[in-house]
Amino acid sequence: MSDESRQNILNRLRIQKDLEKFTAGALARHPNLEELIAAIAALERDEQDQIYRSAELVARTNNELAAQFIAKAPAAFHAMGGDGVQEWLDGAIQVFDHRGLGFAVDFLEDIDSFAEAYAGRHAQCMFDQASVFLRHFVRGLGGRELRIATDEDTYTDTEGLYLPASFNVFPDAEQNFTLYKLTAVHLWAQTWYGTWRYQVLEKLMRHFDTDKVLPIFNRLECIRLDACLARELPGVAREMAVFGCHDEEEEQLWAQWREAAPMLASAAATAEDSLALIPALLGSPLPPLKLYQGEMFAGKVRQAMFARIEREKSAFQRAMEDMRNEGDGPEGAGADAAQKQMVDMQPTDNEDGSEANLSMQVSMDGKLQQLPEHLKDLVGSILQDFGEIPDEHMERMDLGEYSDDLLPQNGDNDADGNADLSAEGSFSYREWDCVRNRFREGFCTLRELTVPPGDERFVEETLEKHRGLMKSIKKTFEAVLGESKLQRRQSDGDDIDLDAVIEAYADVANGREMSEYLYTRYRNQERNIAVMFMVDMSGSTLGWVNDAERESLVLLCEALELLGDRYAIYGFSGRTNKRCEVYKIKEFDESYNLEVRQRISGIRPKAYTRMGVAIRHLGHLLHETRARTKLLITLSDGRPEDYGGYKGKYGIEDTRHALLETRQGGIHSFCITIDNEAQEYLPHMYGPANYAVIDEVQKLPYKVADIYRRLTT
Repeated sequence: MSDESRQNILNRLRIQKDLEKFTAGALARHPNLEELIAAIAALERDEQDQIYRSAELVARTNNELAAQFIAKAPAAFHAMGGDGVQEWLDGAIQVFDHRGLGFAVDFLEDIDSFAEAYAGRHAQCMFDQASVFLRHFVRGLGGRELRIATDEDTYTDTEGLYLPASFNVFPDAEQNFTLYKLTAVHLWAQTWYGTWRYQVLEKLMRHFDTDKVLPIFNRLECIRLDACLARELPGVAREMAVFGCHDEEEEQLWAQWREAAPMLASAAATAEDSLALIPALLGSPLPPLKLYQGEMFAGKVRQAMFARIEREKSAFQRAMEDMRNEGDGPEGAGADAAQKQMVDMQPTDNEDGSEANLSMQVSMDGKLQQLPEHLKDLVGSILQDFGEIPDEHMERMDLGEYSDDLLPQNGDNDADGNADLSAEGSFSYREWDCVRNRFREGFCTLRELTVPPGDERFVEETLEKHRGLMKSIKKTFEAVLGESKLQRRQSDGDDIDLDAVIEAYADVANGREMSEYLYTRYRNQERNIAVMFMVDMSGSTLGWVNDAERESLVLLCEALELLGDRYAIYGFSGRTNKRCEVYKIKEFDESYNLEVRQRISGIRPKAYTRMGVAIRHLGHLLHETRARTKLLITLSDGRPEDYGGYKGKYGIEDTRHALLETRQGGIHSFCITIDNEAQEYLPHMYGPANYAVIDEVQKLPYKVADIYRRLTT
């Protein structure tokens, strides 16, 4: 027997021994075991190793599933590469999780269909592949921060850009990626170049049959926006030209429309010019939209704009109030001075004479003050909506920073059965499986519900009960507003920076030039904070814990109104991975009004504590909120636990992974708990310094407020 034959036999014996070990003998029932071993032996060594690794991992879940995978693996490698085989196996595991072994085996056997679909997806560009780039790209273009999301329709509501879940128009993935970029730029251009100015939208909806004329307005704006982009973003415009019309007939139609509206190519053209041209083009054949051009939905724009206008008006008025209080204007200027406010924008020039950016100034009592950096985005957003600062924005505000507009409510909080993912307010999230060392994609279904109102007298009783404590908390929080931050190594200032002087002396002694940054000065702290409070509403909070949570939230809300920090409150609970729930108590853009007080009163214990999915959902909401500092603070009474094996190490590891995901998004997480055993698991989940254990429930209201003050100063 030759050495090669002997080596082949030994190789096959090794393969058979390894495979039987991984599947606990389940593979021995294969009708053509010898042929299977020969097929595996014929594969490349890295392909064999992939089979071993995958089989060992799958066998932890089900030996029979592992055996079926091994039996089909050689054919799968011939139909597609290693990445395709891994995706094929992941799909089978997901089917197993949701539907069981029989359906998973059927999935594995249908290799040809999967391989064909996999080959098509190579050219496809998915939203998830493009979304991170698009967020940074659109932010770099300028204007208000826009949410990037998927929808069946392609459009903007001026708060977000809604794009398809995938593009598979071209046989090349890079071209499909470029199409995502160009579509996002076109939608951004609608918000930046004034397509949806308040005046334009009102004229459109009051003086026209919107359904009839909106397609005409859309085409006219496409012409104007293409001209704007050609002037200011010529590189993008050249790419758009490549993705233009499908055929000569379409190009002729667009040419006819451009000839009918030559003024739209002018740099002075506005969306109002497009409105003026609508009557002349009624009845004209509509040119098909180009690949990167989306539809228009005036109703959605109006809804988003009106909510934003109220929110930004309150924020602007509060900012002006703060500037007026900090200013050096004449004593007793009062309300009359407020009417004289104005925002003046002066362009600053580069050295070559070209215009750089706008320097925003506020005129108060005839004195110009530079607009603080943290307000420029707010003012810029208002200017995008109106082209100016409306007079009503200059009026004094009465109370509050947040809009009273509430989102539509849906669902019955106590409904039974699994959540319908297609229903409004339902979401799908993955879960970390520490046994398999992989995510279960789309494993959890979450519903977003609203806490039903409770007795509003609870708030009054709480404030009366903790009257002394409330006074102390407010006094502490008022001191926070007056705190200043020491800035070291300044070129001038209030005092000498001793460390800087010592270093400068050492530099001089060594023959180096002495630094001029030798002073310290104090600067008032600018708070730019968004906080999400995540409240445990599991059944274990029944009784004193639930009362303490509600009292803590009342005291916090009362105190936070002084600071002006943006905050939201959501509860969470659930029963199995198909019935996860978060309960809206207060959104970021809601004021602390009667309805919010009633919801706090209405917080009641529900089911179990599946924390990972709630952290992912609320972390996403917090991530979408614009703030320099973002906090996720959890109020809980115990460790993560739910039906279906979500307990012990499994629940802790999923929660830890969810917290790591939020941390990668720039969110700092902190947990406040009354669980005396929390030292066993919270350091692993949150980190050694990111939690606090309250030894007595009665201390919770005071401790929560104190911890919040320390976290945000």
